Amino acid sequence: MSIVDRIRDARPEEALALEALQRRASDVWEEYRAQLAAHPDAIVAADKAIAQGRVRVAVDPEERQLGFSTVLPIESARCELDDLFVEPKRMRQGVGRSLVADLMARAHAAGADYIDKALIRKQSGSTRGSGSWLRAKRQLASEPARA
Repeated sequence: MSIVDRIRDARPEEALALEALQRRASDVWEEYRAQLAAHPDAIVAADKAIAQGRVRVAVDPEERQLGFSTVLPIESARCELDDLFVEPKRMRQGVGRSLVADLMARAHAAGADYIDKALIRKQSGSTRGSGSWLRAKRQLASEPARA
């Protein structure tokens, strides 16, 4: 059972909090810590994406942010997941899976035939944590968008 109460559009006043969440989630992965410490400007608030309604936030019943996703604008019936970050204390509790399901439903409704993600983390030769994402790609591909 997921701890997500609902998924909603991000609000402009949440931009800095989401940036901080992204930094905490990124710091979980040891291989990125040194790079991020050396280049703190690599993570910036997604003000434009939020204003365009492309950032979705998973929240619990108290409206605490559990994670968020960002998509690029749909082009040629193709949707691309740009960001997917989960609060470290909430990882492995269905938050990412809920965000991917939300992405699938919204992309399908917007006419996308295909969802893509440029990079799926590989850790020790596996795609740990990407199972929901891979299932989402297959499922959307088998459920073409309605006209």
